[in-house]
Amino acid sequence: QAASTTATAAAAAALVMWGFFAVGLVVMACAIGWLLRRYAAPSVPYIVLATTAYAWAVSMSIVLITPIDVWAALKHQPERGIGILWRVTYWSTQVLTWLALPFFQVYADAGDFTVGGRCLTSLKENGLLYGLAGAAGAVGLLVIVVYERTLALSDLPALGMALSNTFGLSAGILLMGYGLVEIPREMWKSDPGHLLKWCAHRAGRFAEDVLRTTNELESVVTIIVANDKQMPRRDPLRPYMAAISTAAEQESPVKPSSVVASGYDMDTLAADDLEYNYDKAGLAALRRRLAAAIHDFKGAHAQYEEVIRQALDQEAIIKCRQLGVYEPPGLAAGEAGWRGYAARALWRWRCVGQPIGRKVMAALLVCFSGCVVWSEATIFTGGHPDLSPFSRAIRGSLGSEWGLQLLVMMPLAYICICTYFALFRINAFNYNKLLPRTTTGAALMQNGSLMARFAAPTCWNLLHMVNMDGVIDGQGGTTVFTQNMGTMTVLPVLGKHLNTYLPLLLVVHCLLIWLRLWDRLAGACVSSKYKFDNDDVDDQYTEKGRLLIRKEGEALANGLRIGEILAADDLELQLPGLAGRKRVKKNKTWFNFGRQQVAGSSSTAAAGSAGASSSAADGAGGASSSSGSAAAASRSERVPMLQLLTGRSDGDGEARGGLLSSLMKNKHGTSVSPPESDGDGSRSGTGLDGIFAQIGTTGQQGRARPGARMP
Repeated sequence: QAASTTATAAAAAALVMWGFFAVGLVVMACAIGWLLRRYAAPSVPYIVLATTAYAWAVSMSIVLITPIDVWAALKHQPERGIGILWRVTYWSTQVLTWLALPFFQVYADAGDFTVGGRCLTSLKENGLLYGLAGAAGAVGLLVIVVYERTLALSDLPALGMALSNTFGLSAGILLMGYGLVEIPREMWKSDPGHLLKWCAHRAGRFAEDVLRTTNELESVVTIIVANDKQMPRRDPLRPYMAAISTAAEQESPVKPSSVVASGYDMDTLAADDLEYNYDKAGLAALRRRLAAAIHDFKGAHAQYEEVIRQALDQEAIIKCRQLGVYEPPGLAAGEAGWRGYAARALWRWRCVGQPIGRKVMAALLVCFSGCVVWSEATIFTGGHPDLSPFSRAIRGSLGSEWGLQLLVMMPLAYICICTYFALFRINAFNYNKLLPRTTTGAALMQNGSLMARFAAPTCWNLLHMVNMDGVIDGQGGTTVFTQNMGTMTVLPVLGKHLNTYLPLLLVVHCLLIWLRLWDRLAGACVSSKYKFDNDDVDDQYTEKGRLLIRKEGEALANGLRIGEILAADDLELQLPGLAGRKRVKKNKTWFNFGRQQVAGSSSTAAAGSAGASSSAADGAGGASSSSGSAAAASRSERVPMLQLLTGRSDGDGEARGGLLSSLMKNKHGTSVSPPESDGDGSRSGTGLDGIFAQIGTTGQQGRARPGARMP
């Protein structure tokens, strides 16, 4: 009977444990559905949504599996299901982050016209990078084998796990340190005036992004129109060119038909802008550039609209606090009913209660961050003595299954939030950030890949924080995750020592972030793209943003939409310098890598450009003959493989960009010809500086330009 009672109690406890996991799964599924609905663009295929959802699910599920694993280990109730979940979760994250998602990310971003072509492009781009990484790994493996003579072939999987964990832990510590400091700091800054200043700064920055992406999209559509005009009707590549033109007409906010109707100047195009239609690879590059330009255009407008709405809300809150009247904007005066009462209560909370609540939450987060830093700094003690507050709290709550699992889940969820918060505050990932209803499939999969990359190392780090990375009590209990990850000790320097002593650097890193010294050091040592965004700013963007917020408020009052002042018919009066910019020639890295022009190709292309300009005026027949001769004279030749990889010069003093140098560049920044400044400096007032020199004196809002509709 005693055995029966024990079995019944164990079954009840297991039911409670899996009940906690089931509730967590429901919450996780709702969160993933909400994220996809909010951020994914309508054009993202369902297969991409499913892949991203699975990547997010296996990454988030670690926050649910770890608590039940710890509870089962402390209770000495082994569950076979936990081992299955861990293996599925861990190896899913590894396959997704290193193989599947990088392949599908490039596949979704490629401009090829067939499935085979996209697969080949993805294999080429990923194969080169992973080939170089594999070569470096092979050299490292050889060194390890020489150093650790006892290493056997069967130890290679464990060694791979150790290397993956090393990368995730090293990068995760840096990211987590930033989040541990900046999340409480941002929460503390609850004053509406400070929040409005941060909105103004971002409004100024995003306005420049809107102008830049609008100019790029107009240039790309003009290039499409010019190449379409230049291509003969019977050209074998005509169907591909027609597909690009159709996609631009259907998907682009700037329509080719509008460009043709308003007229375009061929002289504004660089010589290589007319070379896309020479072969199928060039048209694929043009299609890829079009997709990137559309995505950047819509993303910039979405960010700008969102920050303007936030700024107008903060202005309304400041006004209500000054007047002491908490009537929400947009609500009819005296409106009764439960909706009116709820709206007023919510608005009063935002005006009065939210600043106080944010400061209270910031104080709690400071304490939580301090406990995390202290626990990380005392990992080296190995639990003797046990100095981790989280470890003591978990071991003291053995009587409550849900309480114990919550105590495990809270620090794990917090350090995950800190890591991912910092990850998407780094400027290097701006091109793949999540944007409301405009995020592409490639950006979604990049996000899922980064989450999967840090999932297992973050969990392993938590088990070290709570002193459960080995035997957790005198009865020999261990977690299932420890049993799997413990095989990394085949190389102690990576599997054991790194996890024990590397977290000590977190103390120094947090101190640098708190004193705002990290960005100074990063700016002196590495590229500025690895700096974090800082909300404590008061620069030219802030001043320009304040003026933009005021003008947008006036435009909304006059019935215009947000952003229409940046796309007005009298654009040159309010935004001088945006239209008709001169562009210098810049090689298309994705089109021209591994290709060299035959002698005289540049002059031939230039002649072809001039011929196409005159043909546009004289007739379609002249355009066809001119483009045909230019295409025949400018065929490219393949270069040797060594030159393809290294980008060596051809002996004529002109350096050629190789494949590796091309792949290292930002894929969304290729083929963009920058503005050319005049020698007399007469155009020094263009851009936002010129905008704000005249925007204050221009009160009349024009209608939207036909070529640049708001998304």
